[in-house]
Amino acid sequence: MIVWTDDALFAGPHHDLDRLALLRNAARRRHTLIVSRSPAEPWGRRTAPIFDAWLAGLPQRLQWEIKQIQERLEIVSVTSVTRGAQRVLVCDGDPGAEHVGCRLSLDDAVRALSLPLCLLVEHQLHDGAFIRRVLPPAWRARFAEWEQRGELRYENGCGISVISALVEYHCDDERARLASGLPGEIWRLLHFIVFDHDGDSADTPGPDSGDLGRTCDKVGMTGRWYRLQRRNQEHYLPMPALQKIVNERITDPADREQRLASIDGHVAKGEQRHFDPLPQLVDGAFLKRAFKDESESWSDQWFEEDGAWPEMTWLAEQIASAM
Repeated sequence: MIVWTDDALFAGPHHDLDRLALLRNAARRRHTLIVSRSPAEPWGRRTAPIFDAWLAGLPQRLQWEIKQIQERLEIVSVTSVTRGAQRVLVCDGDPGAEHVGCRLSLDDAVRALSLPLCLLVEHQLHDGAFIRRVLPPAWRARFAEWEQRGELRYENGCGISVISALVEYHCDDERARLASGLPGEIWRLLHFIVFDHDGDSADTPGPDSGDLGRTCDKVGMTGRWYRLQRRNQEHYLPMPALQKIVNERITDPADREQRLASIDGHVAKGEQRHFDPLPQLVDGAFLKRAFKDESESWSDQWFEEDGAWPEMTWLAEQIASAM
């Protein structure tokens, strides 16, 4: 987020602990935070005399620490500029109708800027394991750091149709405030949605999947959702992983050979294999759990050769831009 903070908040009745928390939370979540007298002040000529006086009155050690994080707070990422990041305005009064952005009080901003980006998925455990495993190694390591630092978390959506209802509910300002005390715009800025394609061809997602994409766009979440390019997560299981599952789970030799042959037949379909139903290899529910329960022993090379990494890199970049 790009957060404009009114210089006037650094005087008056507000507590210094809240002001410090605002700065620290914004820096920790790597938001851009600008303190100035007006949102309209030009970037190179911003003035914040009240903030400067407040800072000068703090103990020397605290001044040094704030100046350290100021360098981080003033960084504006390239993705924020190119994708048009939403501004959040932190102030007591109305900055004026001409200043577009979500307005928050200091108390609400302290809380909002501390919250992680939530990846809203159909199944928190299965989908989290899927994304972690299919990402290329460099992105996987970065996502792991974000999770460990509390900057990213997976949120359970209970299926596509329920996610649609959640999006419509929480993007309504009155309902969002009832649920969390924060406006709907903040819910949008703190969520990124990932869901299955569920269709029989690349150009035709399943009905519920199509509805969810349209719902997200309708409520202003364009660029903050991603529909998988294959039918579902099971269709990202590489052929060697499917073979390994069959070899380990099917004990009858003749049955095993038949199921291995069905994998070869499925792969021979080319790109259409990403949408046609998978052959009956083992219990269907097992394949849904495979990324969570089985994937630690799988090779990264399998996913690279299967062609998943370009798509997963694009997904990772979109999520990173929403951070």
